[in-house]
Amino acid sequence: MWTVTKIRADYEGWWLFDNWKDQIIEYYNFETYNEMINKYIELIELSKDKYDNHLVGKHNIHAFFNNCDLRFCEDCDEDLQIFYSFIVLKNTEVYYNLPLY
Repeated sequence: MWTVTKIRADYEGWWLFDNWKDQIIEYYNFETYNEMINKYIELIELSKDKYDNHLVGKHNIHAFFNNCDLRFCEDCDEDLQIFYSFIVLKNTEVYYNLPLY
């Protein structure tokens, strides 16, 4: 089974944190790789239109954000940028071999 998850977090380096799954706000399940990759590409393209900024980081993971989408951090006494990324799972493991779109 393949799953495309969308996460919302106030950090872009999601792979550095064990709790990244707690940040999932949407997910889509698929039986085949082709179904998954078609939805993944669709979500990336839609996000390029929806968000003002777009980065591609480690493992070809896209991060999207709007400049004014911030969260105030009480502990650090500053505003933190909110990022949105799509993480692909094969069964329950992160799939890193994504093509660059």
